[in-house]
Amino acid sequence: DWESMPRWPYLLAQCFGCSVIEDTWHYFLYRALHHRRIYKYIHKVHHDFTAPFGMQAEYAHPLETLILGAGFFIGIMVFCNHMALLWAWVTIRLLETIDVHSGYDIPLNPLHLIPFYAGARFHDFHHMNFVGNYGSTFTWWDRLFNTDDQ
Repeated sequence: DWESMPRWPYLLAQCFGCSVIEDTWHYFLYRALHHRRIYKYIHKVHHDFTAPFGMQAEYAHPLETLILGAGFFIGIMVFCNHMALLWAWVTIRLLETIDVHSGYDIPLNPLHLIPFYAGARFHDFHHMNFVGNYGSTFTWWDRLFNTDDQ
């Protein structure tokens, strides 16, 4: 129903809220998946590729997909009041995930206008070294906990 669709600024604010929730969830659980006792059983699958490419973002152990994927849905449960938010959030999240796993730091990427946006270079470092840079979208948790090893 187009009449009840949220206005663009409100929709963008909701998507940003979803990003903050997902990034927070992702940082702490992604970091936990790197713990030496469980890394080789779950998260190592995702690190089979040291040179990431876009679709490799979704290459993961099924349990990791469930664990990290839950963060995606928490924002929807908190903010979703229209199907437009669901579609916008799915689109934004997929584009962002593919971007950070693309292996390219595109110079005119509009996502770089977002303060604290991690981007491909930040996440590539993680895939080369397997430690640090645990944030999915933003760098603030890594900076706060001194895990921004770039």
